[in-house]
Parts: sequence; C-alpha cells; structure tokens
Amino acid sequence: MEKGPSRTAVRTAIHRAAHLLLDGNPKILTDTFAGAFAGYASDADLLRALETLKLFEPRMRAVVTVRNRYAEDELADAFRRGVTQYVILGAGLDSFAYRRSEPMASVQVVEIDHPASQAWKRARIAELGIAPPSRLHHLPIDFERQTLGEGLAAGGLDLKIPVFFAVLGVAQYLTKGALSQMLRDIAETTAPGSELVMQFVAPLESLETSDAALAYALANRATESGERWLGFYEPAEMERRLHEAGFGAISQFGRELASERYLRNRTDGLTLPGYFQMIKAQVR
Repeated sequence: MEKGPSRTAVRTAIHRAAHLLLDGNPKILTDTFAGAFAGYASDADLLRALETLKLFEPRMRAVVTVRNRYAEDELADAFRRGVTQYVILGAGLDSFAYRRSEPMASVQVVEIDHPASQAWKRARIAELGIAPPSRLHHLPIDFERQTLGEGLAAGGLDLKIPVFFAVLGVAQYLTKGALSQMLRDIAETTAPGSELVMQFVAPLESLETSDAALAYALANRATESGERWLGFYEPAEMERRLHEAGFGAISQFGRELASERYLRNRTDGLTLPGYFQMIKAQVR
C-alpha cells in the first residue's frame, strides 16, 4: 500500500523548484510552492537533494516546466471560452490552485490521485500552515477498485458542462489498454466540448543517442522505484487512440513546436529531449 506521494511526484516537484534556482529568465513556470510541497524547508535543502538524487538534468527541468506551462496556457484559453472546471489527473504535488489566484476566483479545480498520495499531500500542506483554496476539491480514486468514469460521476463535477483535463506525466505509467479506457471514461462521462491536454513519451528506440540515454536512464529509475514505464506512443498512434475514444479537434504539440514557443532565444541552454510529446483534444 502506498504511504505517501510517489517518488516520481516528489522528483517532478523538485525539478519545478530547481528551475527557479538554476535556470535563467524569463522563467517558464514560476512554482514557489514546489520545494516546500516536496518536503524541503529551504533552497539549500533542495539543492542538497538534487545532489543526492542526481537530478541535475536541465532537459528534465525543461520537460516538467514546459508541459505545465502549455497545459495552463491552454487552460487560460478555455477559461476565456467559458470553461469553469479544471481536473488535474494524477495531480501529485501540483500547486496550480495555490499559485494562480486569478483563475481560482472563478474556476473549480479537482485534483485526482491515489488516496494515500492525496492524504500525504494534504497533511504536508497543513503542516506548512497553508489554507487550501475554497474552490479546490480532492477526488481520491484507487484505480484498482474504481474506474475513472465511476470516480468522475461521484466526484461533484457538473458533467453537463465542459471540463478541462490536464494529464501530465501519467500516460507512460499506464498500459495501452488502461490509457484507452481512461480516454473512453473521459469522453463518455463528460459533456461535449470538454478538453484534454496530455503529455506522453515517444518510443525509446526512435530517439537519437543522447536523448535515448536519458530516456532509458529515467525508465530504469522509474522501474527501481516501483513505477515502471509501460506505454510509449508515436504521435499518430496517440491521435488514433483519441479518435477511437471519442475525441476530435486533435492537435499535436511536440518538441519543435514547444521549443519554438517556450525555449527560443533563451540564454541558459534549456532544451527538450526527443521523447517529449504533448497533444490536445476535445470531446466530440
């Protein structure tokens, strides 16, 4: 039984916090809560953790900041179109609801994660003396006992109006069958016009040498942590799975587009690895 946040969730938060300390301006994502949420009391403690865990990898900082920034930029567009419900699937130590006060005045945010992981995060936030926003809701789902569709139906969302979903750093931990079921659950449960932004991992054998070495190292580390990478997708395959699940208006957001939008003319040398892929779609 999981007793706290996954090691992946902690490492992801560390990368977001390290971006503020180690990378140049402008910041891709400004997450001032990430280090504290991950359990570190000071910048010095965080830097020591980076050294101990061997997490000084700029490409990983680029991945975790760019994927959140893209999802939140697309979410802002959805807000302007009138969407008022935001679901973070596999929320981990995400801090959107705490650092984005403007949209939180009018949007309901639902964090979905394993019950034990959510309990640890909520206890950590209480320990920090931070009051959760009133429009933040927690929906614990143990996927060994409950489907996403069942959880959404019982989770307090208004499923008659559109919902915006962010699924970041999740797809590679699911079998392809489980991912397709998750997509069907979203498409069949939520209103037409609901939107999805998802990050996924390209097949490792398709990568160039330096990117492949990083990806294999990350996959091996995930396996050692009991969080094995299970699903890898070419963009065309992910697009097909979304179509089959009930999505349309699909657009790819791969490394080249992401680099042009968020990394052009940076002076700190941040680059995205070749396995980075994102996609956006809308429930038909």
